[in-house]
Amino acid sequence: MTRPRQNNRRPSGGSSGPRASGKVARVDPVRAKAVDLLMLAETERVPLTGPMDAAVGEIPREQDRAFLRNLVLQTMRHRLRLDTVLGKFLRAGGVNSLDDAVRQVLRIGAAQALIFDAVPPHAVVATSVDLASHFGHRGTAGLTNAVLRKVVRQGQREWDALSDLPQTVAGLSVRFSHPEWMIERWLARFGLEETVRILNWNLEMPEYWLRLAPGAEAPAGTEPGWIPGTARCPAGPMSMPGFFAGDFAIQDGSGILVGNLPPSLHGSIIDLCAAPGTKSVHLSERAVGEPESHITALDLSPGRLDRMRSGLRRTQRPEMDLAVAAGADIPVVRPWNGILIDAPCSNLGVLRRRVDAKWRSQAAEIPKLAERQRELLEAAAEGVAPGGWLLYSVCTIEPEETVDQFVQFRERHPDFSPAPFPEWIPKEIRGEPGELVLRPGQVQTDGGYAFVVMRGAED
Repeated sequence: MTRPRQNNRRPSGGSSGPRASGKVARVDPVRAKAVDLLMLAETERVPLTGPMDAAVGEIPREQDRAFLRNLVLQTMRHRLRLDTVLGKFLRAGGVNSLDDAVRQVLRIGAAQALIFDAVPPHAVVATSVDLASHFGHRGTAGLTNAVLRKVVRQGQREWDALSDLPQTVAGLSVRFSHPEWMIERWLARFGLEETVRILNWNLEMPEYWLRLAPGAEAPAGTEPGWIPGTARCPAGPMSMPGFFAGDFAIQDGSGILVGNLPPSLHGSIIDLCAAPGTKSVHLSERAVGEPESHITALDLSPGRLDRMRSGLRRTQRPEMDLAVAAGADIPVVRPWNGILIDAPCSNLGVLRRRVDAKWRSQAAEIPKLAERQRELLEAAAEGVAPGGWLLYSVCTIEPEETVDQFVQFRERHPDFSPAPFPEWIPKEIRGEPGELVLRPGQVQTDGGYAFVVMRGAED
């Protein structure tokens, strides 16, 4: 594995904050926010999207906002490999023997030294020592100083040596910074070569897919995507003029593919797990001109629906009905012409983007998620009108949440049959009829899965 260098300049500024001893230590507020976010992700085990957006929103300079995102995400993306390098310069117990905050301070210091091009070694050490004083005490500041001085002098050699680890589960885990249980699963199912390809994909900085609004032109600086009505760019789509005008939405190609699967969009359609709303909006865009088409979007989280409302205002799609409700409790008194279930899942197909999920997910959660997915499918099946469709999607690649759900659903509901796909969808990502099977990076998208079925019409 080559060194994943990042050309990020050190953010300017600094502020004063109290040390644990009551004295004052000057700290960089951007790096301090990074420590806070990393502690939240590790100790509270909550998704970082919302807290990250809030933290970024408090920073005035675009350069500093980008630095914060990259620092947090790259530290999490390479966390185990960084910990292994740091462990070479720590006593027995390594980073896990340290206080939460000091552990994060050392990690972001090592990330800047080993991954970020434009942060000078003296700045890595100095800013990290200030953070250690701010979050800890004089002793932790001294430890941070000693360890990171060794990292900036000797860490690159240790980092590079990890690329030569044996291709065992343990070796791959450290080299590619993935939990061992994930690698065990993928080796058993995909073999070594494909597993290494997926691991490499997950470590790459993601580019962006843009789903263009009907009639909108692709922004300057983008290239056409292979999916109709899309464009791609390496970074920064939110700074493009068309974003706030609603000319495009930022959505990975895997999700855009799902939105193209419903065979029709007439009548009443419901999205059971709607937020953040990108798939709901996609359906509404496709439904323009369909007879009496109307979309209802449900989500269990009021906060997620509030963010969805903001997105709808930006994309000028306010006509959609939004409601707080559990998807498994949908009203079935009125049959629906189409039902979308973008179900809660383990997220193991999108670890390149949701890097916190790599460390938050647990193998024991997968059967529980699969049971919840079955509940959603059963509730939805009751509400599909004769001749209507049911679309199930997840952003994972685990069989319990993907192909097993399709097989079991067909066994329970023989009155449903696979729906046809658009002809332009490549053969290599089609499974059985009605199935979309995406491995991470296979067709320039993240991993995911979907199936779409139709209920037989009444005689």
